[in-house]
Amino acid sequence: MESKILQSVVEITKQRNLDSMESSLVATLAQLLPLTYICILKSIEDKHVRYAEEVASLTIDHNKEDPYCWNVDSNIIRTDEHFDACINTASIISYQHTNGHTRHLFPISEDSQAIGCLVIDTNKNLSHHMSLIEGFAKVYENYMIVFNESERDKLTGLFNRRTFDNKLSKLFKTQRHRSLQNYLPEQSPDRRIINNDDTAWLIITDIDHFKRVNDTYGHIYGDEVILTISQIMKSCFRNSDLLFRVGGEEFVILLGASSQKIAESLIERFLKTVEEHEFSDIGTVTVSAGYARITEKDYPPAVLECADKALYYAKEHGRNCSYYYELLVEQGEIIEPKKGGSVDLF
Repeated sequence: MESKILQSVVEITKQRNLDSMESSLVATLAQLLPLTYICILKSIEDKHVRYAEEVASLTIDHNKEDPYCWNVDSNIIRTDEHFDACINTASIISYQHTNGHTRHLFPISEDSQAIGCLVIDTNKNLSHHMSLIEGFAKVYENYMIVFNESERDKLTGLFNRRTFDNKLSKLFKTQRHRSLQNYLPEQSPDRRIINNDDTAWLIITDIDHFKRVNDTYGHIYGDEVILTISQIMKSCFRNSDLLFRVGGEEFVILLGASSQKIAESLIERFLKTVEEHEFSDIGTVTVSAGYARITEKDYPPAVLECADKALYYAKEHGRNCSYYYELLVEQGEIIEPKKGGSVDLF
């Protein structure tokens, strides 16, 4: 058992980003202990209502040939009194779950504050393993600090470009999984209903005439503008949306919205909030945006290029505005590249 635990720690600490670290932790505990379900839940505060995001989730059924079933979707769920108690007291909560199994919640903390919990269901007595689970949770907490520092932009605290590539690839994997599940035969027990809330959008936005700000007022003021706009971005989008700073004055948002109209309204609210903000000594600045829908049939560079073309169109047509790539193509404002032609690789 000791050698298995040591090898498990080695495997977990080999991971190079937070997503793979979380999956490795969940898989390791599922293999070491008699569990029926395990996941990591992270708290999300949204208008004084607490939700939680399932960032890694695994169901175990030892009666099946392949006992491990991953949930690749990143679900947002409403929390209950047990999760809230775990967060508020930063202590282990155990209770009888509705499936008849015992559920244990282990707090996960960052900067001495509980931000989520490790959820474990079992039909066995885990009293002799509690310290082991707590130890793995502490390893995760320590590495989470390291990954957060490497995955985030130092000025704004938003995700950086390297993390954007990883998160976008993961999102495409999720979209394709949802599509495959949607096309399973109706009689299949694994068939799931895919609704419009699963739609995702990629938004590129940058600060209009930012070079003029740096040249006129200096880089300290430029940094203040970037930092303030990143804070406005956090206030205009939900905690479940992913925000990135990918260049000097360029930002990307991975947005979940059920329709193009809702995506558009959120983007316009962000643009308007920026426009109305008064900067000391500088006055006001504006931002422009372009966006495109993410589907399972696309691939990351293509969607990024589509949103970038829409942003360029906004820059060429007055700035302080946003445009939807697919609508521009439909209106003949942008000519979509032909698909299926030959490609010269060299």
